[in-house]
Amino acid sequence: MEFEKAKKIAAKLISFKMYTMDEVYKKLIQKGISGEIAEQTVGEFCKAGILNDEEYAKAYIHDGLLVNMKGAFRIKQELIQKGIASSIIEKAFRDTDIDEAAMLEEYVRLRFDGKVFFDWKEIEKAKAHLLRRGFGIYEINKCFENIGIKVVRGEDA
Repeated sequence: MEFEKAKKIAAKLISFKMYTMDEVYKKLIQKGISGEIAEQTVGEFCKAGILNDEEYAKAYIHDGLLVNMKGAFRIKQELIQKGIASSIIEKAFRDTDIDEAAMLEEYVRLRFDGKVFFDWKEIEKAKAHLLRRGFGIYEINKCFENIGIKVVRGEDA
């Protein structure tokens, strides 16, 4: 009886959006389903191919990079918080064919197009923004160099 209830709850959850196995398990526990039944339900949904952390990670990475324009570090942290194993995350990133450097340049052009930086503090603020989005400082510096972002006038101009 509880197993059928758990399956209905899980089916309703995933009918609205994708979830990780860990997220479905936690939602079932929140709804009062025992840990054993929640685990059994998640296992059955995985065997049926309804829940798949690998596919979830691939879709999340794709959307994170191309739609939300986040960096790999931030995406990895978010996936870990969602309960996906690091090995699955790493494999999903290896399998992606998205050029993160090109995507970063596109984002920088969109975000800072026409922006004139008058001192190094403004550039550091822009870099801090990109760091918060999950891009690495090496990639950010290389991007700024490729695009030609620099201080126009100021103490080092």
